[in-house]
Amino acid sequence: MRRLTYFVLLLAGLYSGYWFIGQSAVERGVRDAITQARADGWQISYGRLDTVGFPSRFDTTITEPVVSPPDGVWRWDAPFLQVFALSYQPNRIIAAFPNEQALRLGAQTVQISSSGLRLSAGVKAATDLAFDAATAEVGASMFASDAGWDASLQRALIAIRAQTHVDAAYDVYLDADQLQLPDAVVTQIDPKGHLGQTVSRVVVDSAVTLDSPLDRHAFDGTGPTPRATKFVLRELILDWGDVTVRGSGRFDIDAAGVLDGRITLVSAEWRQMIDLLVAAQVIDAGVAPTVTKLAAAMAAADGTLDLPVLFRDGTMFLGPIPIGPAPRLN
Repeated sequence: MRRLTYFVLLLAGLYSGYWFIGQSAVERGVRDAITQARADGWQISYGRLDTVGFPSRFDTTITEPVVSPPDGVWRWDAPFLQVFALSYQPNRIIAAFPNEQALRLGAQTVQISSSGLRLSAGVKAATDLAFDAATAEVGASMFASDAGWDASLQRALIAIRAQTHVDAAYDVYLDADQLQLPDAVVTQIDPKGHLGQTVSRVVVDSAVTLDSPLDRHAFDGTGPTPRATKFVLRELILDWGDVTVRGSGRFDIDAAGVLDGRITLVSAEWRQMIDLLVAAQVIDAGVAPTVTKLAAAMAAADGTLDLPVLFRDGTMFLGPIPIGPAPRLN
């Protein structure tokens, strides 16, 4: 019995030593990363950095963080940022954000009020630290800009996961409810005001293939910057006012960012959808009457229309009709 007690005490001592070594390594790693980012031109400041959580976790709190990239195009600041990791699984973390944050975009500052913003992420336990998965969830949120606009949402989830059967391929999923858009955005997309200011729901279930994996080499300058080569839209769901749109398709992306493929949009409210695409300058206003006539001829007996949008040689086509230049992803 005495030997067992000694053995337990020995294990406890060894584990305690492991935790305190790990605590020091975590704090040193964070500070080293900040130092390297500063050397690369990032502007980063903070108040205190502490790690607690003995015996089972590494809980790191950074107070008053302020972060801005080298070009200074944005700046984020908050009262604190907390990052949690299990001591026996340090390659997976959970980040907890405060309810109040500020994001400066150019000359304007957006105040963000959110409920329960959490980010979980993980890398594979290997020397390359290849990206494995990340999920961001948030509850009711409001965005107020000192430029005079505001927006809100009820709930949102964004998830990215590395595919196990394809190298450098990642599933990307978005699900958001009750998006209240800024007035200027609604006016631009829906100048006739038929849809209202709130998007009831948007879901995007997709996959992106890159030409190199997301790992530490992609971010530390020792490897190439990953470039998207293929996009697959498994499902799009958009409910906005009286318009419901479903979509699916895929396209390839060449080195110049030119798209080659097809996305099919399905809707019974296709006339309103065409009006929106014209207002958003996706469809040239000059060809809108021709597009409407073609769509009317293609519509099913129940009024539903499968609207094929093709990308070829830098141009977008609605069926056989060119409707404008395609976006370039570079």
